[in-house]
Amino acid sequence: MLIGIDLGTSNCAVSIWQDGQSLLVPNVYGKNLTPSVVGIDDDGHMLVGAPAHARLFTHPELTLASFKRFMGTDHSFRLGNQHFRAEELSALLLRSLKADVEQHCGCKCDRAIITVPAYFNDVQRNAVRAAGELAGLHVERLLNEPTAASLAYGLANQQEHKFLVFDLGGGTFDVSIIDMFEGVIEVRASSGDVFLGGDDFTRSLASWMLNQYPRLDKENTALFGQLLTLSEKAKCQLTTEESTTLQYQWQGETLSWNLTTDILLQCCESTLERMKKPVMQALRDARFSADEMDHIVLVGGATRMPLVRQAVARLFGRFPRGELQPDEAIAIGAGIQAGLVLQDQALDDIVLTDVMPFTLGIATSRRKGEGYEDGHFLPLIERNSFVPVSRVETIMTVFDQQKHLDICVYQGESRLVSDNVLLGMLRVDVPPLPAGEASADVRFTYTLDGILEVECKINRTGLSEKLVIEKAPGSLTPEQITESLRKLDAIKQHPREQLVNRQLVAEANAYYEQSLGEQRQYIADHLYHFERILDTQDARQIAAARKEIEELIAYLRREWE
Repeated sequence: MLIGIDLGTSNCAVSIWQDGQSLLVPNVYGKNLTPSVVGIDDDGHMLVGAPAHARLFTHPELTLASFKRFMGTDHSFRLGNQHFRAEELSALLLRSLKADVEQHCGCKCDRAIITVPAYFNDVQRNAVRAAGELAGLHVERLLNEPTAASLAYGLANQQEHKFLVFDLGGGTFDVSIIDMFEGVIEVRASSGDVFLGGDDFTRSLASWMLNQYPRLDKENTALFGQLLTLSEKAKCQLTTEESTTLQYQWQGETLSWNLTTDILLQCCESTLERMKKPVMQALRDARFSADEMDHIVLVGGATRMPLVRQAVARLFGRFPRGELQPDEAIAIGAGIQAGLVLQDQALDDIVLTDVMPFTLGIATSRRKGEGYEDGHFLPLIERNSFVPVSRVETIMTVFDQQKHLDICVYQGESRLVSDNVLLGMLRVDVPPLPAGEASADVRFTYTLDGILEVECKINRTGLSEKLVIEKAPGSLTPEQITESLRKLDAIKQHPREQLVNRQLVAEANAYYEQSLGEQRQYIADHLYHFERILDTQDARQIAAARKEIEELIAYLRREWE
C-alpha cells in the first residue's frame, strides 16, 4: 500500500488515495495531526506523538521536538541514557504513522511518498530517505512541500493561473512559484529557509516575557520551557483576540504579562522581515513579478497567525487564499501524488513537474597571473532547473603532463567551493599531454528520485567513469542503518503505543461510534478501564484487561453480524 506523509517539524499527517480522492488517516487518538515529538516516560518507555507532546515542557530532559531541522547532520540528541540522530527520531514518527494506517485500513503498508521542504539539500533529503528505511518504508519519492500544496489546491480549479505557495511551518519556510496550464502543474522556482518557522515566533515571545522580569535566571531551562508553553498558548489566543493576559507561579511569586497583537508584532518583527528574502528570490528565479501572481496560497500552521497573513497581504497588495486547513494541505497533496504514482484514472489529465532547489557543480581552477587558483565553483545544474535534468560541461587539464582529473562534486550557491557542500569525488586518468590538450566532458544527470549521476568521458580515449551519489556527508552509512534498526527495535514502547493494544482500542471505539444508549456507555466503561490499566504498565494486569476487551469485541462482532 502506498501512502502520502507530511513529515512536519511541528506536526505530521498521513493520507491515502482512495475512491478518486486524497483522504487523511486519523491516528489512534482520532486526530489528523500527530505532534512531531518523541520522548520517554519515567519508566523508560518510548512515547511518540500526543503522549510525548503532553510532557514536552514539563519534562524537557525526557522529550525532544523540532529535530527535523537537524536532518542530515551528525547532531546527536540525548534522550534518557541513549543518543539519537534526527533520522532515528523521525523514523519513530514514521513508524507511528505507518501503524496508524495499517490499523485504520487493515492492510500492510510499506511504500510512501514523503514531503520535504523545497529548500532541503541533497544531504537532508537522503536523511529523510534513511528515516523511511528505518521505519520499514520504501520511499517511492520525496515531494517538495509547496509542490504538494499546489496539488491540493490546483486540482480544485483547472483554469490557467500562476500562484505562489507560501509555506510557513513550525520550523521551516518554503516559497514556490507555480504555473498551472492545461492540467500541467509546473513548479517554476523554489526558495526558502530551513531555520525559520512558527517556533521562532514562539521563542521571540518567550524571550520578551523573560526580559520583563530582569531578576529571573535567563539560563534556567525549566523556566524557559514553561514560558515557551505559555507563549504558544498566547500566540494561539492572539490569533482570534486583540489581547490576552498570562500568569505563572514561580517560586511563590505570580508573574503576569499583558500581551497584545502590537506587542507580538514588535517581538516578531525581525522574524517577519526574514520571510521577504526567499519570496523575492523565488520571484526573481521564476522571472515573474508579484503582480503576475493570480493567487497567494498559505500553507503551514504558522500561517494561521494574523500578523503573518497581514505581512503577506502587504507584500503582495492582496489577501492570500487559505480555504484549506493550512496544516493539512501538504498531506492531502502527498496523497494526490500517491494517486499519480499509482496512475489512478481520476488523475490522467494531471502532469506534475518539479525543480531543483539548489545548484550542483564541480570545483575548477581559474587563471591568476602566471598560474591558476583552485577552489572556484562551476555550476552544471543550476537551481530551479526542471527535473529530471541532464547537463554537460567540458573541462581540460591545467598542467603539462597532468595524469588525472579530480572531479569534486559540490552543491550550493557560492562562487567558492569552500562555502558549498561537498557531495563526492571522482578521479579519472587522462593522457599525459601539454596543458589544455587533454579534455573531458563532465555530465550531471539528476533524477526525480533525487539521485545524481556524474559521468566523466575522456575525449582523447573515449573512456568514461561514473559516480552515482545517493548519499552525502552526514548521511547514515549502511552499517549505521543496520545498527540503528537494532537500536530502534529494542526500544521499549509504552503499552498504549503497542500495536495490539492500539488495534483493540480502535476497534472498540468503532463499535462505540456505531452504538447508542446503554450499549455505548457499556463500551465506554470498558475502554476507560482498559486505558487506565495500560497506564499502570503492569504486564499481568494488562494481559487480564486485554483479554476482557477482546471478549467484549468478540461479543460485539457477533451482535453486529
